Amino acid sequence: MSKVQRGNISEYLPADCMSGSTLWIGGKWEAASDGRTFDTVDPATGNPIISISRAGAGDVQRAVDAAKIGAKVWAELDGMQRAGIMRKAAELIREHRLALGALDSIDSGKAISETSGRNTDGAAGMFDFFSGITDKIRGSVIDMGPKKTGLVEREPYGVVGAISPWNFPMTNATTKIAPILACGNALILKPAEQTPLSALLLAHLLDLAGLPKGVFNVITGLGAEAGAALVEHPDVPKISFTGSTATGRRIAAAAGERLKSVTLELGGKSPFIVFDDADLDTAASGAVTTVFMNQGQTCTSCAKVLVARPLLAAFIEKCKERVAKISIGDPLDPSTDLGPIVSQQQLDRVNRLLSEGVAAGATKLALSAKYSPMVGGCFIAPLIVTDLDPASSLAREEIFGPVMSVSPFDNDEEAYAAANDTEYGLAASVWTSSLARAETARRAINTGIVWINCVHTLSLNTPVPGRKSSGLGSEYGWEAVDNYMRLKTTVTMFGDYKGLF
Repeated sequence: MSKVQRGNISEYLPADCMSGSTLWIGGKWEAASDGRTFDTVDPATGNPIISISRAGAGDVQRAVDAAKIGAKVWAELDGMQRAGIMRKAAELIREHRLALGALDSIDSGKAISETSGRNTDGAAGMFDFFSGITDKIRGSVIDMGPKKTGLVEREPYGVVGAISPWNFPMTNATTKIAPILACGNALILKPAEQTPLSALLLAHLLDLAGLPKGVFNVITGLGAEAGAALVEHPDVPKISFTGSTATGRRIAAAAGERLKSVTLELGGKSPFIVFDDADLDTAASGAVTTVFMNQGQTCTSCAKVLVARPLLAAFIEKCKERVAKISIGDPLDPSTDLGPIVSQQQLDRVNRLLSEGVAAGATKLALSAKYSPMVGGCFIAPLIVTDLDPASSLAREEIFGPVMSVSPFDNDEEAYAAANDTEYGLAASVWTSSLARAETARRAINTGIVWINCVHTLSLNTPVPGRKSSGLGSEYGWEAVDNYMRLKTTVTMFGDYKGLF
């Protein structure tokens, strides 16, 4: 394959998937038990792609049964054996980068240059990184005196339910799959109903890598049906979810009723602060990158831009210059920078928030991006808005679209107050040439990530924690191990035990 062709995905997916059997359960492709399906839609054209199995509670039960068997087999392999399989998976992901990228681009509207490049490298890197952890997970011994030994061990949960989002389908799926497997668990992945296709090819590749049957299972379906059944299942003691804060709250509530452990990577309303001593050119480049990459559909997007008042006009002009170089159009064209919004529903939401913001006094600034929308697609051109009412929905809600809000501030304390005036606490980006100001800023801003003179600069060993309504737990890095293993304490006494009675 040298060029991706729209409407010809049969060369990218296993043959059985093309017939509507998109449930990967116990190492086999299955249809939903009641035969229901739904169509996945190409957001660049509005046309259906293929029919996807619509799993229900009975299908989730089948997947849980398979995962329970797979977990036992996986647990019998030592860390080096698991590492070998995971490294092979990384190799296969790289070998199939164009197919994986094509599926994500057709399914989500992401630019093929990104999905078959940086996104695929990140997915393969996840398996490489966590393959190095499998044989390094350790416990500890506690000194309890001369005749007792306390042993603390980390054990896998057994079966983990993973629910991944649509904005980075392959990347966010592997962010869960790799550490869950490295920690010795089996898992059931429920990909977003808008973007299930790359998960199907991942299942095939993991099978080719030698992963035992039942260790990895894929349930395609709707969140309110398949996702809810997975969260509520009594034999799934751990849930990992990435998505909206509203859905995360519902999952946390349901898990709380059942006393399940949850990891939640949720939304954000992240600030981007440009102080009066910042390098304006690099700051503008960073702002345009964070706000408009992936059409603004990035949870760590720092789209709440706060600029020192004396720099405001010049900063906006520099952003306009950079936006003019962005090409928006067919995501399968290698020269395209940005494609469409993932769905009509999401596009409608972005437009609603814009309308509400304008009604509350916001001003939309004309930009001159290279905008070539496809007929029937969910396209929207990048926007900058000013004069934003801080109480409006546009100012307070996560937009998840290519909209940069720019507001001035007059002193540092005002900037920190505006940055923290949100229910979210995922990320922040600060631009300054002062070390003292940078150190003050990272302490004053209440977020899990603070970037200083950079943005979206992460590595596989860098944890991504959320605060407030942005989530629970941390993904990436060694810290992810704490998400997917639980502690067990054993006390052994080799003297004479003397009870209380």
